[in-house]
Parts: sequence; C-alpha cells; structure tokens
Amino acid sequence: MKRTIRAVTVALAAALLLAAAPAARAQVVTENAGVISPETPLLRESVSHFEAENLREVRLGNQFILGLDPTRELKLTVPFLWREAEFPGADGREAREGLFGLGDISLRFKQSLFQEDDVMESTRFAALAELRAPTGDDDETEAGVEIPRRLQLGTGDFGFGGGAVFTLIRDRHRFSTEALFRHRTRHEGARLGQTVDWNAAYWYRLLPARFDAETTLEVRGVLEVLATYRFASDLADRRDDDDGLIVWLAPGIQIYPSRSLLFEANVEVPVYQDLDDSLGDRRFAASVIVKVLF
Repeated sequence: MKRTIRAVTVALAAALLLAAAPAARAQVVTENAGVISPETPLLRESVSHFEAENLREVRLGNQFILGLDPTRELKLTVPFLWREAEFPGADGREAREGLFGLGDISLRFKQSLFQEDDVMESTRFAALAELRAPTGDDDETEAGVEIPRRLQLGTGDFGFGGGAVFTLIRDRHRFSTEALFRHRTRHEGARLGQTVDWNAAYWYRLLPARFDAETTLEVRGVLEVLATYRFASDLADRRDDDDGLIVWLAPGIQIYPSRSLLFEANVEVPVYQDLDDSLGDRRFAASVIVKVLF
C-alpha cells in the first residue's frame, strides 16, 4: 500500500513538474511550443557578447513573457546595446565609433495548436507571429560619414515574422525545432534582406535521474544548431550581393535551483558562413541568462 501511495505521489509530482517545465524551462535560444501559465508571468534577463570582424557588441536583453490563456502567449523584448563599430571613414581609412542605447523592440505572439501530455511526456506544436519596431537609432555618423546600417543600434525599418515550432519531450530527453520567416519594410529607399531562420535544440536532463515529490534542482545540458539564410538587400538602384547562409553551433547549460529561479548560459560558434556585409566574419557569441517566474 505504501509503495502504491508513493508511486502515485511521484507520478503526480512529475506531472506537475512537466506541466511547468516545457514552457518556462526551455532551451537557451530555440523557441519551444509550450505556453506559460497565465498565473506565472516570466521575466528573462540576459547579458550577451557578440563579436564579428567589424563589430563588438554587449547586449542587455529584457524580456517579459505573459500567458494570455492556456493556449496563447506574448513575449516583449526590449534590448539595450553597447556597440563598437569599425567601417571606412571619410578619408578611406578605418574609422571606429562607440554606440550605446535602445535597440529595436519586438513583440512575439505564440498560439498553441496541438498539445498532448502524459507522465514525463509531451508533444506540442504552435504557431508564431512577430512584430519588430524601429526604436533604435539608425542615423549615427562619424566625422560626417554615416555608419553602415547594419552596425547601427537599430535598422530603421519595421519587421514582420511568422513561423511554427514543434517540441517533443520524453522524460530526460527533449527536442525542439522552429522555423521563422522575417519580412522587412523599406527605409530611406532601401530594404535589408529578408531572412529565414531554422533552429533545432536537443537538451538532456543531467540531474535528477528521476523526479520525486521533493525534487527542486534540475541541471540540463543543451546543444543547439542555429541557421539563418538571408536574401539579398534591395537598394534604391540595385540589389546588393549580401545574401548567404550562416550556421552556428551552440552548446549550453541550464541550472534550475527552484521552480521560480532559472539560470542558463551558452556559447555560439559559427561553423559555416558565406555572408559578405559590413559586419565581416562572425567570430563568436556568448550569453548568460536569469529567469524569474512570478
């Protein structure tokens, strides 16, 4: 009898943990198809460093994620950027400029389309829609020379995106993949290249091997593949030759000391790139993230 009661208790605890985990405890970059509970809004604070041949950036990402109901979710992203940009100056030699301020704000909507849960198992599918607003400065100059648009704090255009995400969870193993197309509007006669993103993530629960009613600490290893194909930009009088593909490999870790406080970190390394633009070769990126559930 005691074994039966304990088994039922463990099963219920695992089910409760599973119900919260896919939405609030996702992979580092790749979206997941879970929708957070309307009763537990999520604040996600991140500090990331990105380095390319002609740009060094530190980004403070502020995200607020709110469940509207059990099938719909909103995510507001407000970034603050510090950038050091290098570009051809007025005399043809290399110029350097430091930029700091608000970047482009974005709002993402998620609609759950399918969800099937069992004890320590879940299969989920959701649709995504995204809007980005040109809130970052895009007209900074140095010695009378306008800084290239991709190096500015903002791009000056509106962006619209749509896609889908699929997530599969089987006890300690979890997989998620998302695809998103982003359209850009014209700004000052030019339109930067539209993009197609495809991300995939596998994450494995290192601790605990099994859940029980008292389990709080979770540790997961994560491996992500992040791919972006960008179409050529459409300038006022010609099409630019800046289209191409970049693929990143991103190992990471997640540490969850409690159900309301989550830590994540990752490193992103480019494994393939053939883009030719003002940023130059991408070198690496790294992020540290703190999540707080209210």
